Amino acid sequence: MSSWFRTYGYAAVLDLLSIGAYPLDADDVDTLSRLGIQRVLNLVEDGEYRPGERDVVVRALAAHGIDERRLQLIDYGGLPPEQLETAVLEVSRWIESGIQTYVHCRAGWQRSAAVAAGVVALREGMGIDEALAYVQARKPSADPLPHQREDLRRWWRARVATQGAIPRRRGA
Repeated sequence: MSSWFRTYGYAAVLDLLSIGAYPLDADDVDTLSRLGIQRVLNLVEDGEYRPGERDVVVRALAAHGIDERRLQLIDYGGLPPEQLETAVLEVSRWIESGIQTYVHCRAGWQRSAAVAAGVVALREGMGIDEALAYVQARKPSADPLPHQREDLRRWWRARVATQGAIPRRRGA
């Protein structure tokens, strides 16, 4: 396992959703496979990889039959509402279909945590701050930057305004 993946780690947020650091080698992908991961949402920009790293990961994912989708978000950048909506709805559909999912950014602290909070809010009927606290309780290092938190709140307020009240909690 790469020292990066070991240091920054990963954690289960929901039964079918884990978040964490980006895999950098075949051993990292082996770990994802052992966790039962079937699909990955990669939020990392191409420039965040060192030469050759991405190619190794792509080959390892293919060897394990793990499907990868990409939605490149700028590291330390803002979280555009259209991209948040796309990521949250896509991950929610995968989970609804029973697909074991891994969402990652570089360290698994900011972008992936924000997307996971959106998924939790949508699926569990929580407010966005409650959903972020839920994610942080499962992965304590999850800590979107202040402007990313505001982007997440702005996206959620707009979503609630156009879609109506947040759904009731499942099982409630």
